[in-house]
Amino acid sequence: MHTGKPAIRFSCVQGCSDCCIYRDYYPTKEFGKIGVLLLPEEKARMENLARQKGISVRILPRLAIGDKPEKIIAYQMMGIEDGDWCPFLDAEKESPHGGHSCSIYKERPLACAAYPVIDAGKVATLDPHCQFCKKHSQTARLDGLQGELEALSKIQSKVRSENKRVWRYATATGQDAVFPEGWVLDA
Repeated sequence: MHTGKPAIRFSCVQGCSDCCIYRDYYPTKEFGKIGVLLLPEEKARMENLARQKGISVRILPRLAIGDKPEKIIAYQMMGIEDGDWCPFLDAEKESPHGGHSCSIYKERPLACAAYPVIDAGKVATLDPHCQFCKKHSQTARLDGLQGELEALSKIQSKVRSENKRVWRYATATGQDAVFPEGWVLDA
C-alpha cells in the first residue's frame, strides 16, 4: 500500500554498531540472551572463520524438533561480554559508516545479511532497536531491502517445521536469565 510518503533507502546510521553489540532476551528473559541465528550449514563456516582469525566463538543450539531435541534446525553464535558483543566485531577498525567494523562482513551469516528485517510477513517488520529504524519510523516506506528480505526468507524456509514438538535452547546468558542452560519444550 502506497502511503504517499517518499521511499527511504536503508543505510546504517553514522557511528552505529548496535546490531552487533546488543542482544535481546528471547522469547522471554528467563531463557537468556540469544545469539546470532546460524543455519546448520553455517555453523562449521563460522567456526573455521573464528579459527583463522584466532577468535574464540561459542556456538550453541537454538531450535530443535522431535519428541526430544533430536534434530537441530538452528544454532546461535553467542556474543562475548555477557552475551552481547559479536566476537567478529573489530573494535580497532571503523566501518564505512563510522561504527565498529565487521571482520567477516562478506562472509557474515544470513541473519546478519537480513538485518534490519526481522519478519518478512505481508508487511516486513524492522528491528525496533535499529538506529535507522528509530530515526525513520517503522511506518516509513523503505526501498533497497530486497537482499535483506531474501536472506530472511532463506532462513525462514530452513527453520520452518511441521513437527508439533519444537524445542528452544535456553542460553542462561545475561543477568535476567532464569532457566539453566539447556533444552526447553516450546509451549
